[in-house]
Amino acid sequence: MIRYYKIKKVMIQKINLITKQILLLFALGTLTVNGQKLSNEFTVYGGGGLATYIFRPIIENLSSMGYEGDAGVGFTKFFSQKWGIHTGAGLGFFNVKNQLYNNFNFITPDQKDCEDNLFDLHTTLYHYKETHKAFFVTVPLMLQFQTNMNQSINSNKNEKVGYYVMAGVKAYFPFNYYYTSEIESFNNAAYYQQFDNWIYCLPILGLGAFDGNRVTEKLKFDVLPFFAIETGTKWRIKSGYLYTGVYFDYSLYDPTRKNRVPYNEYIHPEQFENFTLLKFTNKMNLMAAGIHLRLTFSRTQNICSYKWWSRKKVKD
Repeated sequence: MIRYYKIKKVMIQKINLITKQILLLFALGTLTVNGQKLSNEFTVYGGGGLATYIFRPIIENLSSMGYEGDAGVGFTKFFSQKWGIHTGAGLGFFNVKNQLYNNFNFITPDQKDCEDNLFDLHTTLYHYKETHKAFFVTVPLMLQFQTNMNQSINSNKNEKVGYYVMAGVKAYFPFNYYYTSEIESFNNAAYYQQFDNWIYCLPILGLGAFDGNRVTEKLKFDVLPFFAIETGTKWRIKSGYLYTGVYFDYSLYDPTRKNRVPYNEYIHPEQFENFTLLKFTNKMNLMAAGIHLRLTFSRTQNICSYKWWSRKKVKD
């Protein structure tokens, strides 16, 4: 019986020891052993490409195109030869123009006039444009996978090349975001179904043809999260590594959703004094794709071996 309790006590001690060693391995950021050398990388990066808004639902006569870019510094912590975590901070910008070609018609049903009669508001926009310009701080948090470095084809013996893939999220912290909205003209008309009657011109109710306006205002929104992916080639150079890759970023929600108003709020010409963004689609997501270059300076560290068992002998 005494022998049983001794064995049980020894097993509990060994289990506790193994648990502590596993936690220690995770705390050190690695599960690989046997004196492996890992390189932590300090990064200077920059890049840019095209930016656009994706609309839901899709509007045939609506186009969106612009450009964006960013530059900054980063750090990659490797916890094995192929896997690491990348983060950092940078400054970025984007400039995107949305434009409605030709005329855009929209119907807002079941509106009420001053006598509580229902009517359908028919709105026609003529050449509506809006331009978004923003400057922001970017903070990425991405998981990186890379292949082993091999000798490059058609190169000297000292040149080595590998491939990498990164995926994760980016946070945009805007500190200057403004828009310019412009419209050539617009027209409001009311159709009363119960009377089968149209009213085309009644300016006091915001019905008729009105000249457009051009307004520039600041746009406020919270932190904008992006899904981000990047892939490319990793080159060995004298001072460290050079990454050359392509990236794709997609915003997880509409940055202008709190700033747009429906057409039925523009039923009086005085509202053009504070003209804001019109809601011509249900949802907009910012998308960007381009080229990234990263120059890294590596710092190698040795990972010591750990034992999974205790050498202490237990006497019976």
